[in-house]
Amino acid sequence: MERTYDVVVAGAGPAGSVLARLLALQGAKVLMVDAAPFPRRKPCGESLNPGAVETLSRLYDGRQADEWLHEASIPHSVLTGWQLNSAASGSSRMTTLAASFGDNRYGIGCKRELLDGWLIEQAYRAGVVFEQKTRAERLIWEKGRLIGVEVRRTGEQQRSQMVRTQMVAGADGIRSAVARSADLSRFGKLRKAALTARLNGVEGLSGKVELYVSGDRVIGLAPIGGGQANMTVALRGRKAMEGAATGKAAYLMNEVRQWEALKDRFHHAEIEGEVLACGPFERIVRSAALEGMVLVGDAAGYYDPMTGQGIYRALRSAELAAPALIDALQSGSHRALQWYNRQRLTEFAGSLRLQKLIEQASRHERLWRAGLRVIGASETLTNRLVAAIGDTRPVHR
Repeated sequence: MERTYDVVVAGAGPAGSVLARLLALQGAKVLMVDAAPFPRRKPCGESLNPGAVETLSRLYDGRQADEWLHEASIPHSVLTGWQLNSAASGSSRMTTLAASFGDNRYGIGCKRELLDGWLIEQAYRAGVVFEQKTRAERLIWEKGRLIGVEVRRTGEQQRSQMVRTQMVAGADGIRSAVARSADLSRFGKLRKAALTARLNGVEGLSGKVELYVSGDRVIGLAPIGGGQANMTVALRGRKAMEGAATGKAAYLMNEVRQWEALKDRFHHAEIEGEVLACGPFERIVRSAALEGMVLVGDAAGYYDPMTGQGIYRALRSAELAAPALIDALQSGSHRALQWYNRQRLTEFAGSLRLQKLIEQASRHERLWRAGLRVIGASETLTNRLVAAIGDTRPVHR
């Protein structure tokens, strides 16, 4: 039997769940689908920067994020700032830039499957219909107008089904099927991948996100509550990726042992569960909106995870897209969707430029370390960098 919804949201990560809930609260009939079975782990740094925390508070009744995390019994760590460490390849000398978020701002580290589960539950309570293990495969057009989306249960041989809808939101990640179906996305030139693990027994966790940069490698370390830490190693270059593919857990621990500042802290550390891989990251999207559809979160474009802004962009793009979709549903005009596209570009342009600058500068070790020393010597420059990476600048409602 053919089904009909006002909006179909593909993807049940933070972008999809938040968007689906906001739409349902405005009276839209919403179906959210995701190809994965839930709960599911996600290969990411599992950190929310202060901008993401503030956005969650704004969208969920003004309550502080750590309040509902406690109520939901979700272990988490409060992140007070970050520390960036850099060393030349083969050298024990290290340049360090440390900063606090300040102004009572903080980030959160927690397991993604628990955060995602809570957000899905809130969407369900708002009236969203959620179907896991269901993949959005392609958009269906008729005479140039979007009329539906084809979905299929994953792991089953049954025929795909058409769901009729006025609007589709692609929140299905870097390899978004919605974006591909609309011929909107392609991979960029940056070839970077990452391995992510959870560890027990890491000593000296400080409540800060720690980054260790050397040559073609970046190690990110963040507490996620319950005495655990998330460790993500980002790799640039084919040789590094091929080496990691031979044995992920051994490769990760070997990377840690190359840092004098980390070796002693990992004497009793053990990896819990599977080591996850993801990448390449750079995804270029020529537009985040067409007539009848929008892209949000990573599906709308992605560059590099080093600055840890992915969840903020997911939440904020959902917040921007929701009123645009409601306007388009009520008015029958798609001008609001183009407004969303322009607003998203405007808000994220600065942080994207910063991401590219950091990634490119980190390739040149002397220039990179000199830049860190210059920034560290200036309170003004340090605060500006903190505000940019933490996404703590004012937002337009």
